[in-house]
Amino acid sequence: MLDFHTRFGRHVDRRLRQERIVWLTTVASDDDDAPLPRPVWFHWDGRTVLILSQENKAKLRHISHNPRVALNFNTDGDGGDVAVILGDAHILERQPRGRISAYLKKYRSGIKDLDMTEEKFKSSFAVPIQVIPRTLRGSAD
Repeated sequence: MLDFHTRFGRHVDRRLRQERIVWLTTVASDDDDAPLPRPVWFHWDGRTVLILSQENKAKLRHISHNPRVALNFNTDGDGGDVAVILGDAHILERQPRGRISAYLKKYRSGIKDLDMTEEKFKSSFAVPIQVIPRTLRGSAD
């Protein structure tokens, strides 16, 4: 488990609680093993990051092949405020109930903007990915 009691750790914890988008980078499972970043919605519970995915997406294949992932936030306008989380991703067999409610609450307006109900979103993005952070990198400017 990471130390979120340092100045930088507290800063990253705050960003995990407040930010709406994180970049998830997985590694392609083909011959070139290319890193592939993509913006995703997420929920932080203080220990793990939950990401919901549609079925049959490349990120699921990548994680099955190589569970090591990176999560990072956008930097500020000058390239500062860098925060990268390295961790292990696991595809869960079922959606964790309490977390799903918090996730849906966080993205209620975004789900509405997609012209979806919460139930439709939950059934469409039915594959939960749990990321366990292992290392923090960056700087809180």
